[in-house]
Amino acid sequence: MKAVFLFCLKDLLRSRFMAAYFLFYLAAGYGLMQYAPTSSAGLGALLSLVIFLAPLCAIVFGTLYFYQARGFQELMLAQPVSRNALLAGQGLALALSLCAAFALGLGIPTVATGFHGAADFQMLFIFLGGGILLHLAFLALAFLIALTVEDRLRGFSTSLAVWLALVFLYDGGLLFALTAFSDYPLDRFTIGAILLNPVDLERILVLMQLDASVLLGYTGAVFRRFFGTSLGLLTALAAMSLWVIVPAGIFFQRLKKKDF
Repeated sequence: MKAVFLFCLKDLLRSRFMAAYFLFYLAAGYGLMQYAPTSSAGLGALLSLVIFLAPLCAIVFGTLYFYQARGFQELMLAQPVSRNALLAGQGLALALSLCAAFALGLGIPTVATGFHGAADFQMLFIFLGGGILLHLAFLALAFLIALTVEDRLRGFSTSLAVWLALVFLYDGGLLFALTAFSDYPLDRFTIGAILLNPVDLERILVLMQLDASVLLGYTGAVFRRFFGTSLGLLTALAAMSLWVIVPAGIFFQRLKKKDF
């Protein structure tokens, strides 16, 4: 696995997409942090960018990468290389390159333009940590979709549908449910629904650090009571981790039965 990981990592680090991904976040980070009135305002603007762009790039690039590497996979599997080692090496290389481009692209400008002190670095750690888990979750979904769906066009369409559902449609359905049943106590339902979507978890965790929950009224108070505590933070990070572990586990289970 180590040899596959190093080979794929070198290939990915030379790709134009990774360079463009890093430079885009670097430019966006400097631009938004430089002209934002406060560091919290700049981070809030970056949050809107990350929860839209990070899942899209992770799931689309992950799906395309898996399909384009199909010939390489078939060639390597003809050698004495296990399926798990091959795909784990490819997945780890892709995850490391994407997450490094994201973390360095946003970490460098935020630190250089105004993040100082323990509180700011805690906020930045949660922001970048949640973003990395968001990348990993959608990469795991991308590999699972590409393994399950043979046709490339259908697989690509499925990836876009999953991204659209989790980033946009899920929140719309949740808002409709909260509005339709507003006469009932929905505190636990709302928190449970948030835990089922990694995009919402990243948004809520960062908003809690920015003290933006005061703008959300009663709902913000509910989030503050749960996600503002150490237990709530650990629960949210555990839920985001499950979004990585569960699709990855299903992927490796199906990989055993895959006919290449």
